[in-house]
Amino acid sequence: MFSQAPEFYDLIYGAFKDYAAEARTIAALVQRHAPNARTVLDVACGTGEHARHLQRDHGYSVHGLDLEPAFVELARAKVPTCPFSEGDMAAFHLGIRFDVVLCLFSSIGYLCEIERVERALASFREHLAPQGLGVVEPWFTPDAWSPGKVHVHSADAGGRHVVRMSHSTVEGHVSKLLFHYLIGGPDGIEHRVEHHALGLFTREEMTQAFARTGFSDVQYDPDGLTGRGLYLARNAG
Repeated sequence: MFSQAPEFYDLIYGAFKDYAAEARTIAALVQRHAPNARTVLDVACGTGEHARHLQRDHGYSVHGLDLEPAFVELARAKVPTCPFSEGDMAAFHLGIRFDVVLCLFSSIGYLCEIERVERALASFREHLAPQGLGVVEPWFTPDAWSPGKVHVHSADAGGRHVVRMSHSTVEGHVSKLLFHYLIGGPDGIEHRVEHHALGLFTREEMTQAFARTGFSDVQYDPDGLTGRGLYLARNAG
């Protein structure tokens, strides 16, 4: 996934993604749907930006989980008061239950197959308190995906200049992103490449996946945090 350039993740996304505003929206949603919630599990937490704001600005006790070891290390350094664990969202067992389980920034799409999405949702339920709240930000639906697009992001820090260019394609129900990084500094220019694949699931597929894994009261916000939608569901157990 982001294994080729984890040290530049915050530099690139911090230039255009407002984590503080997203955390405010999440905190407001949690307050509305689970006003007594105090503990949060942030699945696919990345470098811990949402966790940092949810703890510091909104008073939640946050535990993060991510598949990428470098992200877990960066998150631990950034938010030393939060525990962060390394693990696969489709198969993890922390032995702890939380009031809220989050999975943001379309990370659920990386599972590619709806069967793996269901395994992840089952894992989320395993870690939710009875009537706990699950919040999932999906990837694009099949009809909303536009292959052939090129996006360019650039950032500077500490004498190093980073440019990332991406190109999108589609194969069946899987969207594919090819990332090219150019990293320039005093010693020259380095080129790195990453391949990303994310499943394109319909709203019906996602809603049924929640229902099949024991969630109830599944709600869908078409706007969500970033225009990609947001699912909210209750642990029926």
